[in-house]
Amino acid sequence: MYVLVAGEFMSSVSRREREREQRRNDITVAAEKLFFSKGYDGVSMNDIAKEAELSKATLYLYFDNKEALFFSIVLRGTIILNEIIKQEISKFEKGIEKLGALLDAYFEFAQNYPDYLKIYNYFQSGKFDLKNILTNDYMKKIISQSNGVVNIPFDFSNSDISYSNEVMKLQNEMFLTVYESVEIGMADGTICSDVDPTEIAVLVILITENILNMRPDLKNALEKQSIHQKKFVVDTIDLLNQMLGNIKKSQ
Repeated sequence: MYVLVAGEFMSSVSRREREREQRRNDITVAAEKLFFSKGYDGVSMNDIAKEAELSKATLYLYFDNKEALFFSIVLRGTIILNEIIKQEISKFEKGIEKLGALLDAYFEFAQNYPDYLKIYNYFQSGKFDLKNILTNDYMKKIISQSNGVVNIPFDFSNSDISYSNEVMKLQNEMFLTVYESVEIGMADGTICSDVDPTEIAVLVILITENILNMRPDLKNALEKQSIHQKKFVVDTIDLLNQMLGNIKKSQ
């Protein structure tokens, strides 16, 4: 009789886990290719199964539905965006400079990862039922626990919430990074001390996320004045400096 020893059992489990993760990654890569080229609404689970060279039944062993698959890809892009923001902001000490670095980081993400930006924007477009996000009470809780990990419950019916929840955690990290940058600026004198850091953080994030998703007519208005996107970002940083109390023109 053959006896399976502990080491052999663990090796077998580890191998199965690696194979499962590789299969999950293969599915995600196939779905990513389709979502990038056709958009969320133009892709079906049948399309993804065909691209991944798997049966549709196998697909559902790894992902509950198309929504969960899409969220997993949004998470990939959000991780990249979050890392770029952290790296750029960490280069500066002054609070006002950190806020400018946020806009630069987002511009870098948009230039280098336009497909991820596109699906990130779609995730936030209202297509999905993202409930109970950042209410006033939650904002107070988030700020009061800025040094800890905040779990925000979301209600995603009929979908794997783990990916979407991770996206929201990373967005929360981004908010806390901006909020803390405002507080640093208020302490070092580069940002007016009489502003509300929550309002400023929200304003800066709104400006940052929308500046690269401009309406076509507004984009055309800028282009007629020979104002390209990068220049508009730089000018916006200068305007923020002036609005928040730092009147020295950035170089």
